[in-house]
Amino acid sequence: MAMTMCVAGGSGVSHTRCVPASQPPASPGHRLIIVSGEEGAGKSTIVRALLPCTPSGARIDAEDIGQTNPCPMDDEFFALLRRNVAGLVQNFWAAGYINVIAGSFLRRYSDYLSFRQLLPPSPPVYLVELLVDRQERDRRRVTRAKQTTQQWRDMVDQIPEDRTLRQAADPGYRYIGIDTTDLDIAATVQRIKIAIPEVYAH
Repeated sequence: MAMTMCVAGGSGVSHTRCVPASQPPASPGHRLIIVSGEEGAGKSTIVRALLPCTPSGARIDAEDIGQTNPCPMDDEFFALLRRNVAGLVQNFWAAGYINVIAGSFLRRYSDYLSFRQLLPPSPPVYLVELLVDRQERDRRRVTRAKQTTQQWRDMVDQIPEDRTLRQAADPGYRYIGIDTTDLDIAATVQRIKIAIPEVYAH
């Protein structure tokens, strides 16, 4: 009798369906949607909101799976975070999930290049950058459910903005910038769905 398992859906990691435990790794057709943006742009919120719309989908929120104490926010820490995310992405693909949504682990294009080398070369990657004007971003940072301290926000603000993610040109990569300043969650999700018909056409 075939056994059935579900990948754990705890904090930061969840999925939309169960798969047989004996199922072999999925055939080509995997896709990865990366949600990026500054603190307060809504990455975690949108990663969660996209999952119910994503067929054969799984989500990974690196803000949850990458928490450490102390949290150095240096290159070594982000390299570890990328390895952890890449491992989870491949585990979900191997378990039969086709579309994986991952957020909150890239700072710049060099991070993306390092991360991409950890994955098979064929699956396409859609990088969704959530853009928001500074005043609205700062308002969200102090009113959102995931509270941070002023000290943390000051530390994050010292990381210079790097727009090179928008210029990536490798064949399997598509950049999608969405200004969420005047959009609610539903409208943001709808914009993403329209921008990625390969995943959300049905």
